[in-house]
Amino acid sequence: MAVAVALTVLVSTGVWNPFPDLWNWINTSGPVADPIPRWQERLGGTPQTVTLTDDFVVVEHRDSVEALNRFSGRRNFSTEADWAAVAGPAGKPVIVAGKLLVKGYQVLDPRSGTVVWRDEEASAVWTYRDEIVDVACRTPKDCEVSGRSPATGTKIWSTGLPGMGFVLFADNPELLGTKPIESDRIADRHEPGTRPELLAFPIDGKVYVVDPRRSEPRLDPPLEPGRRDKITVAGGRIVRSSVTPRDGGCDIAVVGLDAVSRQLVWHLPAGQHLRTFDGGGCDQRRLPGGTDSVLVGLTIDGREQLTEAGFGEQVLLCAAGEHIVGVTGGLALVRSADGRRLSAVVPDGKNPGKPKALWHRKISPEASAALRGTVVVVSDRGPNRVIVLNPEDGKVRKEVKSDAEVLAADDKGLLLGQRRDLGYLPFD
Repeated sequence: MAVAVALTVLVSTGVWNPFPDLWNWINTSGPVADPIPRWQERLGGTPQTVTLTDDFVVVEHRDSVEALNRFSGRRNFSTEADWAAVAGPAGKPVIVAGKLLVKGYQVLDPRSGTVVWRDEEASAVWTYRDEIVDVACRTPKDCEVSGRSPATGTKIWSTGLPGMGFVLFADNPELLGTKPIESDRIADRHEPGTRPELLAFPIDGKVYVVDPRRSEPRLDPPLEPGRRDKITVAGGRIVRSSVTPRDGGCDIAVVGLDAVSRQLVWHLPAGQHLRTFDGGGCDQRRLPGGTDSVLVGLTIDGREQLTEAGFGEQVLLCAAGEHIVGVTGGLALVRSADGRRLSAVVPDGKNPGKPKALWHRKISPEASAALRGTVVVVSDRGPNRVIVLNPEDGKVRKEVKSDAEVLAADDKGLLLGQRRDLGYLPFD
């Protein structure tokens, strides 16, 4: 009791206060990996997203965005923002940032935070490597969707929309396209990709498809899906999945339609589907997995497959129990049925559906794997470690002991995160 009283008096009079030093000692972080990163920084809070570019690391927080130097970890700038995303090529990126429930956005230079250009009218923004797409509405039923140059804001194309059927005021709201495959302990990829060939907007129960490839984009009549239909776009096609309940089961029909004529281009064999079901019944609530060029689906006997979205050709058929854990336009990661082998495969033009295996690697059943940029990332358990592989030959680019989450990776380095700590490990 005497010690407590004495300590209270010393703290209240300002003579001695051990609590800040004690808190700093408790809060001290160890390295996020062994060998230790080139640099490790403690952020002001747990990041929402982390994006890696050639020269910068862009960190989005709940109420701010900051850019760090990729090679030193030094903070270039930090500014208030309710949402932020990166657009433009990796060598010349820009940061798109804005406030919730406030129209417009700013485009910032990651070197200094300087405003490069701004928009005062947009209600939603989608960020890509080659374009920034935004929607601005004059009235609730009179909107315009435009594609802009990330560097200057110059309009590349634009067309009308009748209105927006969902609340926007943010970056990258979900459109009706494909969804990337998720991986445990490996964060979703936030680096901007190429804009899809078609953009599909769900508005008031209808689907409006915009084709920016036309010399003069225009809005075609909307598609009206039934209660058990799912309409998405991929590979420049409109993909329609229709389900009919029958005898306690579901009859499934998946077709690919031409974007202009709406005529049938391809269809999947009876019983094959794109795993758009969610829970019981025949309602389709999920977006199909894959990329803008290939779709992940199931055959009638439950085997996973990849279908090329342009002409509906099967480019990969897995063995029973195998799982596709990562895919790009020309490469897929396949995990064996027992979870102990990871394979990289590429389509074989001479034998459609029977791809060529580039390499195989033993992994533990608890490991997760993903394609990030131009590398394969494996996050293993027992022991905890992160392994980065070349996709062409499976050779190890980097291997470190770590239980941190993989936040981002490309062909030059790896970003690991553990709560508020961020560490960068180059491959050289």
